[in-house]
Order: sequence, then structure tokens, then C-alpha cells
Amino acid sequence: MTLDTRMESADWLFAIAETRDLPVVDGLVTVAGYDHAGRPPEEVAIMEKALSYGARAVFFEAARHGRAAVAQAFIFNVADEPDDARFAELHKRLWSWGGVPLIYRAGRGEIQLFRCAHEPDFAGPDGKPVCRPIRTLMTGAKIAELDVWWDAARIRNGTIWDDPHACNLMLSAQKAAHRTLVEEVRALAKQLSDRRLLSPRLRRRLLILSLLIAYLEERSVLLPADFNQAREGAGRFFEILGDGPALITLLEALEERFNGHVFKLTGEDRAALSASTELASYARLVEGYEDSSGQLSLWRLYSFRDLPVELISNIYQLFVKDAASSIYTPPALVRLMLEETLSWERLDRLMAGDGVILDPACGSGVFLVEAYRRLVLHWRWHHDWARPGVDELRPLLQRVHGIDIEEGAVELAAFSLCLSLCDALQPEEIRSSVKLFPPLAGTTLHHSCFFDAKARRLVGAPVAAILGNPPFESSLPTAGAKRSYAAYTKANGALADKQLAYLFLHEAMELLAPDGVLAMVEPSGFLYNQNALAFRKSFFSRWRVREVLDFVSVRGLFKKGEADPKIVVVIAEASKPSFDGRLLHAVFRRSGRATAEQGFDIDYYDLFWLCNADAERTWDIWRSNLLGGSRVRDLVERLRAFPTLKDYAAKQEWDFGEGFIAGLSGESAPADHLVGKPLLPTSALSETGLDTSFLETVPDRPIKRPKTARRFTPPFLLIKENDDLHHGVWAGHYLAYKHRIVGFAADRRDIDKLRAVEAWLQRESTALRAYVAAVSASLFVQRATAILGADIYALPYPEDEDLDLSENERIVAQDIVMHQRDFIRLGANAPVMRAAPDDALADFDAVFVRQLNAVYTRNPIRPLESQRWSGAICRAYSFGDGAVDWSGADELHGRLDALLHERRGSGLTVTRITRLYDKGFVFLLKPDRHRFWTRSIALRDADDVLTDLREQGF
Repeated sequence: MTLDTRMESADWLFAIAETRDLPVVDGLVTVAGYDHAGRPPEEVAIMEKALSYGARAVFFEAARHGRAAVAQAFIFNVADEPDDARFAELHKRLWSWGGVPLIYRAGRGEIQLFRCAHEPDFAGPDGKPVCRPIRTLMTGAKIAELDVWWDAARIRNGTIWDDPHACNLMLSAQKAAHRTLVEEVRALAKQLSDRRLLSPRLRRRLLILSLLIAYLEERSVLLPADFNQAREGAGRFFEILGDGPALITLLEALEERFNGHVFKLTGEDRAALSASTELASYARLVEGYEDSSGQLSLWRLYSFRDLPVELISNIYQLFVKDAASSIYTPPALVRLMLEETLSWERLDRLMAGDGVILDPACGSGVFLVEAYRRLVLHWRWHHDWARPGVDELRPLLQRVHGIDIEEGAVELAAFSLCLSLCDALQPEEIRSSVKLFPPLAGTTLHHSCFFDAKARRLVGAPVAAILGNPPFESSLPTAGAKRSYAAYTKANGALADKQLAYLFLHEAMELLAPDGVLAMVEPSGFLYNQNALAFRKSFFSRWRVREVLDFVSVRGLFKKGEADPKIVVVIAEASKPSFDGRLLHAVFRRSGRATAEQGFDIDYYDLFWLCNADAERTWDIWRSNLLGGSRVRDLVERLRAFPTLKDYAAKQEWDFGEGFIAGLSGESAPADHLVGKPLLPTSALSETGLDTSFLETVPDRPIKRPKTARRFTPPFLLIKENDDLHHGVWAGHYLAYKHRIVGFAADRRDIDKLRAVEAWLQRESTALRAYVAAVSASLFVQRATAILGADIYALPYPEDEDLDLSENERIVAQDIVMHQRDFIRLGANAPVMRAAPDDALADFDAVFVRQLNAVYTRNPIRPLESQRWSGAICRAYSFGDGAVDWSGADELHGRLDALLHERRGSGLTVTRITRLYDKGFVFLLKPDRHRFWTRSIALRDADDVLTDLREQGF
């Protein structure tokens, strides 16, 4: 039985249950008989995983241009595993692995859907996994409009994850295995700390060794006989953990067997374990610790043999002395950085020489683990997918180097890399090996300040690639950092904010071998902080910056407590930039997949190519790209040329500035003109204007910056420091206000001028709000909606009150205010990420056609009937008379859908916008979300179409 790609609904899944021959569905790859010849390494690795789990097939999202596709689902047949209890155990394993978000289990008359990137649905109250699908579809049942997870086309083109309902149901970073394990171990470590069982260092070390031994035990590397040798009658690790002498015997035997100092005990540790009276209590607490739901113990909830190595190593923050400064780096970000930096071609060059890969602030080694995994995959790719043995794996391990100031971090990085070596071997190979782990600490992993390590040349081999996430601190915590900073300032002047991450970036580039490559996480201030302009200019002028990946819109990527640092990733090569060189500024959005740490989506409209000269000197270009690109930048440059509101106020000799700031004891200044006076609450200045219904009184408390009485003497114009510029004129009694409001206080004779400014603020509200969004140093980067007083002073205010905006400029401004601001803040939950309504499509057509017909006046273009498919819209246009015969729509859909999404590795999805030209017709195929069909996007599409047509001679 075969089915074509036009199969509707979930018939493709029912077909899997009815026959051994899989249906022919684009993206569905059969496991049995899979031929890896010529296939991308990432795809082959996934197919091997699917085979190991017993899946019938893997469903891949679309990939083009030879880049690897990403697996979205494993598909199983009930006939292969009819027992629900055993399938529940398999679900637990796949959830622990987390490599695909969806599992389908197809049976006759019934399809079950399971999720693997959300909470553990399999968790049963008695500790045994239960078969609990999140959705079930019966033959003949009607599929609801929101049930996009049954739609093969939506899975294939990736638009399933444009649907917030699907994302909320299927994806959750906080509830999936990768985050919950970190949180559960954190909670367990806190309990151990609260009980004060053992010394802090020893209890941390034993806990992390428990994770490692659980992994080895579940992989059948450690057998009951290994535990029995340490203590007669013992068959499990937890029967050893509470017995000090037996634990010492076991760890010494493991150190002798594995080497690498992973299991090594100091004399102090031995003495403490031998004499401890707390070890039995420690063991009972560790073994019996239940997850936060109280359903399963930590050790029964997870399948340790399936957990990714980088996940275990991400527990770093719990085991270093300075846990407050450690940051969980999402594995999806690590993979993206590695894929963008260490292409298979670059690895060919690296392995042909003696270069190494370095993380200068390696922490737990998460970047090194992924780099090592990539080296192993590269080796297999070049050896016809043979599995490397110990003799091949050890030299590859010597290619990854790390430096960290925390001794515990170096220890954990060594542990993580040794675990990665085990991950590449079969259990029997591990059991038969002697001295398996090479010593890494002091050879490839160095306990040192990075700046000292660089000065002392601890890394002797040429450094071909540097990757990492350095500390974000406005301080110089080590002597080496102070010396490096002194050298930098002598040569270049002050470093912005004394930001340690910038210093890491600067020194790391100097350490690279010629033509080496770097990918480093940096604070968003690298692009958006005006103080960093000199540093950025120097960096761009000296090195070839290839890409800047911008994650300012992605909330919670590094969220820690109340802090939510915004980041960018700089990718640069150790060579001089060419005069006409270009770099890519890629702006990522807060998508469902990004929030769930499943990967990062980026579409065509968020890829901006800049010439080096602009990247060096400009301040506006980065924020303009965040809001839409070159037309936004043109608008900003036009408005920036006008006199400002500050200029006008100064010319009128008005008193202007922020209101008073409350202070602490000892910070107060005389404030008789404020204490006891009426106070306007900041919240009383809103979109409806100034509301004095609920005035307060300035309390008799310290005031740090009281300003002068004139600032609060009416008449005055008040403007709130928020992105909507709430404002109002007050001409009544004396009235105080606080520092989140800017006031312009005038003489009574100037009341009409104040009201004229107020009327102008209202009349040009859209343009001014768009301008503030494009220039504010605070908005989006530091705060979601708050701006600075400086942004209000800088508002353009021509005395004739005419901004002279064109129709297209007003379209750009309106889309910033109506759509882009919320899109930056809310991502996939923004209104503009809903399906495009018909009126939005009509508005799109009107702008698109108007732009083209300004050029093609003799044979104007006109919109035709359009077509909708799963997750996509195709708009058709004709030059002159013409009509589209949509009776062949499915065939056209097949041609266009193949171009809709372009995959650039398993981390970064590039949504490709397809423009097809056929005789006198133009087709635009794009996802069906409103953001792809706004009026400002119509301007950009029209620009692109005009360029295409000119290149074709039209």
C-alpha cells in the first residue's frame, strides 16, 4: 500500500498500523533498511537512535541544500510492542533522552500520541510507569481544527510549532526531563545541605558520583558482581553508598579500572568516609528522595542510561563554590553555536592539522562535550559509520581543551568528557577496558584564570576554535584579569562597564590561530549599549565578524531568579575583515520551540546582511533590525535630523526633567517644597491622560533628589517613561510627581505652547512611539515597556510640527507600534503570530501591488484568488489579465512546500519565503501567521520582487 503526499488528516498514521509497508509521505523515513550512504551525519545518528528504540520510522521536518533535517517524531507500531507496560517504560526512556518531542504509536483503529518534551505523563503513583498518551485518535473520529499534531504537512513544514496551542500542550522546558533533573538534584542538594550530612565538598562529590554510577549501572557497565566485590551480598550501588569502607573499596576499584581521576579519593576523603557516622543517613536520603510531585524517587523517574551526557554535566551550578555566578546554558544554544562554528568542512581542516578546540571558561564542560560528540560523529562519517574503539576515541579527547577558575568545575568537566567517551562505546567495550579514562586535569583541562593561562601558554597546541559562555561581570575578579584590563586600556582606552565578558572576547580572539573561529556568548550590551560602541568598533575593524546571533527577544534563555540577562552570540574568524565584507545579523524570536529549549527558529525577514563599515560605526542599525530592517533605519535617520523636544524646551527656558527620587536614610536632601504636598501617583498618568482622582501626599521620608519647586509648579506637561508616551498637561495647583515621569514646567504665559506640544504628541503618537522603540537604550533590552528620560528629551519636534512622513514611512511606524513591539516582547504569544485574517491579507495586497505598479505602469500587476494549505498561504498575482487554475493546486503545493522551510542544522531553522515566477504570474508562499503578511512586510516583499524581476530582465 502506498499513499502520496496529498494524504489528508491522519490517514498516514492509520496506514502505518495496517501494513508493514510504510506510506510514502514526505519527511517519513523508514528505519528498516535505511541506507546511510550520502546522508548527513546528524540524520544517520538519529536513525541509529530510532533503531535502538525499536521505532518503525522517523518523521523529519523539511531540510534543503544538503543540511540536516531535525527529527520531530518517532513512530511505533503496536504490533511491535503490544504490551502497554513495556511501552510505558519505553516512553520513560524517550522522555529522559528528549531527542524528539513527539511519539506516535499506531494500532488498528487507534493512534496514540505521547509527548517527550513536557511533563512525565508516564509517572504512576506506585512507581511503575503507565501508558498514558496525551491524545488518542480513533478511526472515523473528526479531527478538530486545533489538532495540528495529526497533520503530516504541518509537521513537515514546521508550522505545527507556530500554533501556541500545540506548543503549550506538547512543549515545556520547565517540565521536561532536561530542566527537571537539574531542579530535582538542586532540591536534593539543598536537603543534604540543610541536614548538614558530611562536609560540603564531600557531600557534593558523592552526589555527582551517584549520578555517574547510576548512568554506568543502568548501561550495564557496572554489574552486580562489581558491587558484590566491594561488599559481600551487595548488588546495587545504594547498598554500598551508606557503608564507608565498602564505598572506599568500590571507588578505588573504579579509579583503578577507569583512571582519569574521576573516582579518585584524597586521603582526607578516605578518612572522612571511614569515620563517618552520617553516611548511612546520607545514603537513605539520597536514595529515597522523591521528585517534587512525590510520585517517583529521583532515581526511578529518570532512565539514566538514556539521559544525554550534557544534561548531567549541566548540574555544574550545584557543585561549584560560586554557585551564584554559574549559569545553565541551554543545550539547544550549545548545539546551535557548534553547528554554526564547526561545520563538517571546518572539522576536516582541523583534523588535518594539530589544532584544538578550547572553552576558556568551561564550567561543567557542556561546550566541550558537544564538541567531542561532533568530533566522534565526524570520525564515523569518514569511516563508513564504523564505531570507534578506545584507541580512536582517546586521541579525539585530546582535541578538546578547557580552562576554568573553579577547581570543582574542572573536575566536573573531566567527569563529563569521560562520560562522553563512555557514551561512544558499547557496555562490553567499557567493561573490558583497562585504564579507560585518560587523565585530563592538568593536561587538556586547566584550573586557572583564563588570562593567566593565556599568559603562561598553558594550551600549547594551536587553538583552531574557541567556544563558550564567559562570566558576565562588571568587575575584574583576578590578578590576571586586572593585568589584561590594564593592557587593553593602555592600547585602546577604557573598556565598556569593565565588562569581563568583553575582555574574554578580546583576549580569546588574540589566542586563536590564523583563520581560527570563535563563537562566544556576550551580553546584549555588545550591540545595544552605547558605551560599548568604541569596543565594538575596534573589534569589527580588527577581526572578520561572520555572524552576530541576537537573542534579545528570547525571554528566559538564561533566567536565574528574577534576573533575565539578554544575550547575543558573536561568531568571528581570526583574519582581517575585507573592505567590502559583510556580516549576518540574525534576530531570533521567542518561539514555542525556543521557550521549550527544543531549538531556535528564524525566518527570512530576520536575516540582515550588513557591510562591515555600517557594523563598525552605526548605533541605530541593530535596533532597526530588531524592528524590521533598513526601512526602520531610514525612518530613524530622517527623524533624528529634526530638532528635539529638549532643544525646544531649552529655547523656551522651561524647567524640564524627571520628578523626585525617594532615598534611603543618609541620602536625603532638603525637600520642604515636596513633603506634605499633593503627589500624582505614577500610575495615574495613563493612556487616558492625567487622572487626579486619587492623589496621594508626599510622605515625610528621605528624598534623594528633590529637584526644585519650579519643576512641580504648573503649568507643566508630563510625559511618562513608558513606550506609549502617556502624557497630559496640568494647569491646576502645585503637584509633585516621581522620577518615572518627565515634566516640562513653563510660565503661565506659555500654557498654549504646552498644549500645542501635547496636541502634537497626540497627533504624531504612532510615529513618535515607533521612534522611541527604535532608539531607546532601555526598551526591550533592560525593560519590557519602560524607556529613559533621555528618550523623551530626544523626541523629534520641528517647530512647524510637520514630520513630513511619506505613506510608506507611516506604514513602517504603524507596524512597529501595532505589531513589532508586542512580537519582541511576547514572541509566539503575540497577536501577530495568530493566523492572518482576511482583512490583513487584503491590506498586504494593496501595499504590495501599489509598490510594484509604481514601476510597472504599462502592464500593472493585480492580485488573484489565493490558496491556503496546512500552515501556509499562497498569494497569486498577474501582470495584466490572467487567472490561476487552482485545480492543480495540490501539485503546485508540492513544488512550493518543498521550498518553504530550509534547515541549517539541528539547532537553527530558517523559514524560507518562496517567490515563484511563472510567465506573467508571481506566487508568494509563506506561513499563514499574520507576521508574514503585515503591510511593512509587503514593502519588503515588493522590494525583493522588483530586484528579482530586474535580474531577470524585466
